[in-house]
Amino acid sequence: MMKKIIFALLAAVLVCQPADAQFFKKIFKKKAKTEKKAKKSADGIDDAAQIAMADIATLADNTNNRNAFMGIPLGIKASLFEKQLIEKGFTERVLEGKHTAKSYTYDGQVYGAKCTVTLAVSDETDRVYAVDVTEDTIYPSLKEVKARFAKVKAELVKVYGRGFVDNQGEAYTIQTQLGTVNLHYERGSLTSSYTFGFALDDAKAYQMAYNEMDDKEYETAPRTITSGLASACNHTDLVGLGVLLYQNRTLKGAQSVLASYDYTAGKATAKVLPATFKMDGYQATASLARRKQAITAITLTATDDAEALCKDLKTYGFTSTDQKNWRQGKMTAIVTTNTQGQVVLTIK
Repeated sequence: MMKKIIFALLAAVLVCQPADAQFFKKIFKKKAKTEKKAKKSADGIDDAAQIAMADIATLADNTNNRNAFMGIPLGIKASLFEKQLIEKGFTERVLEGKHTAKSYTYDGQVYGAKCTVTLAVSDETDRVYAVDVTEDTIYPSLKEVKARFAKVKAELVKVYGRGFVDNQGEAYTIQTQLGTVNLHYERGSLTSSYTFGFALDDAKAYQMAYNEMDDKEYETAPRTITSGLASACNHTDLVGLGVLLYQNRTLKGAQSVLASYDYTAGKATAKVLPATFKMDGYQATASLARRKQAITAITLTATDDAEALCKDLKTYGFTSTDQKNWRQGKMTAIVTTNTQGQVVLTIK
């Protein structure tokens, strides 16, 4: 069975991208290791085989594989995950004082910066289902942390696919049917400095960690998960975008905000500034009414979740009596649904 999987994944790699001699050497070296008689853990999951599958499948098409951290697939035993981290130059952090439980905290380099890596491990199976990464650097200014944010965002998109700007630009979320990756920065409570990091989880790893899926089920199950931690993305930060556009009601200011949210600007007319955003099955359009250089009304239309959008309005301080008309200070927000079933958010 393992041999069939290896060759099927190898075939996918050949179709998807070119390869050189070193690439094939790595593939067959890994294949030879996994074809040896492997000892399976008590829960019936062959971790070594999963690592081999992750190495090959990620190179071919990340959407057909579980989330992995630096090539280490989530879902394997914590002891094996730790071994892989140490081989990549990480060191386990020794906590002060007496501790009965293992911390699963490590120090090492991630995307060129010294970081603290913490594993989320199930007590039931000792399997890793999530990873949290926090950079040790404290950034003294918003400009510096934004520059680092943009650099790491570009690296994550290469590995995990496209996501969306969240929390008014302070976060970036990649949500697929594999799991979730969340990049974020935060301002210190008492200072103007900033901390930075990201976290990732995986739906299948979570099911493995809590004994909901064994190795045979993993191999035969569809690659997409429709329940549990992962689901197709149907909600982005429309409210945060709308509020920022309201706060920057000039043509130049609105164009800058739309670009920061990865919207593609259309050709502006004397009356309208249009823009679009696409991410897999999710689509959104922005139509900003203008009078000369001033923006007079903001309309955002998307394949979004109306209920989740209304919750966001509450989070941003809006109030409503009918879940349709919302107010916050001088801002008015109206939530409707068009004939295509898309959510329409209008802010004036």
